[in-house]
Amino acid sequence: MSYESDTHHRAALRGREGVARWRLRGAVWAGRVYTVAFALYSIAPLLHREGPDWGSAAVLLVAALGMAVATIHVGRGSRVAAGALLGWFVLTKLASWLLAGQPLWHGAIWTLIVGGALVNGVWGTIELTRVRREAATVPPAPASAARSRMRRVAG
Repeated sequence: MSYESDTHHRAALRGREGVARWRLRGAVWAGRVYTVAFALYSIAPLLHREGPDWGSAAVLLVAALGMAVATIHVGRGSRVAAGALLGWFVLTKLASWLLAGQPLWHGAIWTLIVGGALVNGVWGTIELTRVRREAATVPPAPASAARSRMRRVAG
């Protein structure tokens, strides 16, 4: 490749990396919103008329902590964490529909917003991995003439 095409390639990779990181930031915020909502939902078993169900509350709280950890790893670009967080989101939505009897459209706007951002996060982690792999094949930029002159004068 010529110098000009390598320069354009490096610039395109930086642009793709920026878009991937934007997708990750959106997924991190959606994951945080979902984690907070899930943590607040973990209080519900403590408010039963028959008495508090500490076991269910503990399980839900541990799940919320796991989601918080996964959200941190999504921000770092982990495909596994992004997939796990999206899978957990889908699983809990299906469980609320199938087991709890909530209508499928219950919370549809939040489901679309959070679910869409988490899907976008999975996409961002995949693209970030591609960009990193492709960036390893592009030669580094040569030192500019101005930097070379400065080194000769300073040295």
